[in-house]
Amino acid sequence: MKALVMILLPLCLLACSDAPLAPVSNFQFLAPRPFGYVNGDEIRHRIILETRNGVQLQRGALPKRGAIKRWLNLNRLAISEQKISGGFHYEIDLVYQAFYAPLEVKMLTIPGFDLALAQGGNTATQAVPAWHFTLSPLRELSIRKDESGQYLRPDAVPPLLNNDGALYGLAAAAVVTLYSAVYLAYLHGCLPGLPKRRIFKQAGKQLARCSERQSEEALSVLHQALNAVNGAPLFRHQLADFYRRHPQYQCAGPQLEWFFQASNQYFFARGDSPADTVARCRAACALCLDIEQGGR
Repeated sequence: MKALVMILLPLCLLACSDAPLAPVSNFQFLAPRPFGYVNGDEIRHRIILETRNGVQLQRGALPKRGAIKRWLNLNRLAISEQKISGGFHYEIDLVYQAFYAPLEVKMLTIPGFDLALAQGGNTATQAVPAWHFTLSPLRELSIRKDESGQYLRPDAVPPLLNNDGALYGLAAAAVVTLYSAVYLAYLHGCLPGLPKRRIFKQAGKQLARCSERQSEEALSVLHQALNAVNGAPLFRHQLADFYRRHPQYQCAGPQLEWFFQASNQYFFARGDSPADTVARCRAACALCLDIEQGGR
């Protein structure tokens, strides 16, 4: 009886003790369909790995980019690491590319490998299984020939070039051209319903028909133009208010000061006008026309 107790007691203690936890708490190997591939296709694999107790993946033991086999390359290897409670979460993305041109459907294998894990001085591994897939030939299973024994397939129709960019550019150029034409017409007073843009243009035409001795007509024409811009008869003492409402004409201040002085002398003082009165009226009108058209 005593011997039986001595045998059963260690067994009970062993059964009650906690078994050591595996270093990997979650392992998933995600792969696409294993068929329908041809020469040059890329194949993407993803490995999800979660570890316990601070166990870390040893990245140096992972496959290297480049040739794995004569017909198989590893084009890309990406690893993301995230710390979770008690361990780490890893996502490993592998992109393989197959370079094999079989004459018939052929089964091929991407070799498996081991993930190396470490915690301090302890090491462990997690196996990644090999993956089998089929590769299809690029050529037809049977060669078709015509009556002369030749096999010529028609040329592929070339794809149409995308000309949306050219159309958008043409439309934008047309809009800019139209806007520029309308704006120039507006500046030069060629649009109906906008008489103020044609005031000094018409006044300039009238002054061009005046002779050098028609000072009265020249002064009257320029008076009418300034009155039209002001919206009411404009006198010399009102120039400050005129400049406040039409600041663009302030740069013509010296010419307008001369004009009103010459007008007052001619119409009210009944003095003789200088010989260059008509010419200076034309110059003042030309300056105002430039301002009217946005040139200043």
